[in-house]
Amino acid sequence: MDIVLSQKTDKPIYTQIYEQIAAQIMNGDVAAGEKLPPIRTVAVNLRISVIPVKQAWEQLEREGFISTTPGRGTFVNELEHHEISSKRTATAEELLTKNLATCREMGLTLEEVLEIVKKKWYT
Repeated sequence: MDIVLSQKTDKPIYTQIYEQIAAQIMNGDVAAGEKLPPIRTVAVNLRISVIPVKQAWEQLEREGFISTTPGRGTFVNELEHHEISSKRTATAEELLTKNLATCREMGLTLEEVLEIVKKKWYT
């Protein structure tokens, strides 16, 4: 499990952590049944407070990615293929909705946006 935090974004730290771990679970880099490190360990490794890590873990749990068992730890849940597909689609729609609104406000046409997406997709 790799987490890289950026100070050059307006995303809160807990959101960065949540998004990266969720993506790693959805693409199979973090496997079902895998035990996640304790919140304190992650916080120490990232040199941050435990609060954003705890917030990220709570969001991951709310959304069904992980489960915590007192005394045992936190583990990645087994997700059905349709659940992963649904979560991927929902995440992509959320990201695109925000960014497409900005593109529309800038006056870009759908064709211009699609051309940018195609160019970026292959770089």
